[in-house]
Amino acid sequence: MGDTWEQDPGEDQHKSGEQPEQPEQNNYTGYNTNTNSPFNQDDIDKRIEDIRRFVVQGANEAQTRIKRVVDSASAYFQQTQAPLTPRPSNSAEEQHLRQLVDMWSNENWRVARELGTYMDIVSWSTDEVWEASVQTRWEVRNMEIVTEPYVGRAVSIPKPLLPVWDYELPAVVGLKPPATRTRMEGMDEIVSCTSCNGTGHVFCSTCTGRGWIVCPDCKGRTKKRCSTCRGRGYVADWTPKEKKPFFRRQAENMASSVGGKVSDVLDNIRQQGVPIPNPMDTDPASKGATIPCPDCVNGEVECTCGNGKRVCTACQGARMSLCNGCGGTGKLVRHREMVRRFDLRTQTHFIGDCPIPPQYLVKASGEMVYNAEINETLHPDVSPDRVPLDIWQSTVAVARSESQMQESPGVDPKSSSRPTLQVIELVRIPYTRLQYRYSDQDYLLYIYDCEGQEKFYADRHPARWDRVERLFKAISSDLLTPPQRETPPQIDHTSGYRVPIEVPPYNITEEDEEDNPQNKQP
Repeated sequence: MGDTWEQDPGEDQHKSGEQPEQPEQNNYTGYNTNTNSPFNQDDIDKRIEDIRRFVVQGANEAQTRIKRVVDSASAYFQQTQAPLTPRPSNSAEEQHLRQLVDMWSNENWRVARELGTYMDIVSWSTDEVWEASVQTRWEVRNMEIVTEPYVGRAVSIPKPLLPVWDYELPAVVGLKPPATRTRMEGMDEIVSCTSCNGTGHVFCSTCTGRGWIVCPDCKGRTKKRCSTCRGRGYVADWTPKEKKPFFRRQAENMASSVGGKVSDVLDNIRQQGVPIPNPMDTDPASKGATIPCPDCVNGEVECTCGNGKRVCTACQGARMSLCNGCGGTGKLVRHREMVRRFDLRTQTHFIGDCPIPPQYLVKASGEMVYNAEINETLHPDVSPDRVPLDIWQSTVAVARSESQMQESPGVDPKSSSRPTLQVIELVRIPYTRLQYRYSDQDYLLYIYDCEGQEKFYADRHPARWDRVERLFKAISSDLLTPPQRETPPQIDHTSGYRVPIEVPPYNITEEDEEDNPQNKQP
């Protein structure tokens, strides 16, 4: 059998002089049973063996990585779970700082637990920042002319008209009061009504001065549609017919009643000019004999108006009505009202060098040191009690810049808005700068606001899951690191290890060994 495998299948045919048969082409593209083809059976078996060897080698490498991770995972876990030693406090202030940091770490799930207990305090210092808030109420005045009907009351001689800011008006309370209207005394004038031209009467708006309107029933035609025959001029002939059952008569009467009501509604809509069909109105001629309508002539009846007109109900035919503007007097009282509108503008500045961002400082309550309305000129050289001089000077500069009126081109400065009230608030915000060390790293923490309302700010802080994160990083790095290739061991026949050998592309079975004469022992 082995000789038959090695022998060329076309050798016997060449010796006998016969032409070798051409091998059949397989239906698969690129595959040929001929051994001379580039894709023969040996190449396919070799490629399959290479793929198998590559898969086995990858599995062995992954197994090696996992084994290395398992061996070192316990050591990594012990390193991350190393117990921390609580740090003692050397003073009452340090103890208070640690308690505040513990409170911050317990409330914030991203910060390491009990940070104040296990951290090493390097240094701390206290400082303060001032919040200067200037609230300015701006007032806008405008003179408006208002008219009302004259009622016969005498008026005084009109006074001269002054600029809007020269009038003394009632004081308003609050930084954001509502808009007010104040009637100016001594500014009343009696004038003629322009709507009625001083007559006190105008043409009636309902009938436009005619004293009558078109009849709404007949639309001026003096005739209306007959409701009995619905404008047809004939009705059904009530000749005696066969007697119907009681329930049938009741059903037909009810249907006729409902159909008549719906038909009336549709007719009214159609009379308004809407071309809508009336499916409920059935022609009586389609049901039998008809007779002329006894209530109309050709489907029409006389209207009660007689001439197609109706007397105007608004003016009762007088064609005139009282003027609404002057109330029929022909005169108006013209007076002036001062309209005042208020706008509140707030400017907040933080005075002092502080690394805490302003958006965090705005949330602080702080300690109110100064709060007053400015009714007189501010002196920057004299500061209130408990307010540093430099803080007061900066606040005065802000208040003056806020109360300064900006002149616009083409706008009269006397008619523009003006600041009428200004309130200054000075709030002191203390803060503590704390530098500490945790897990061989330096951090910085700011504790600000008053006692009992402390708030915290830090650019970076120890993470609560930092140790777990380091554990996963170590394990992932071991999984991604390829194992180092070991040198092949020396062949030792005395040991029990085997050296891997390459597998041939095919295996020889026991039957092949028996059939092959070269493999038999002499």
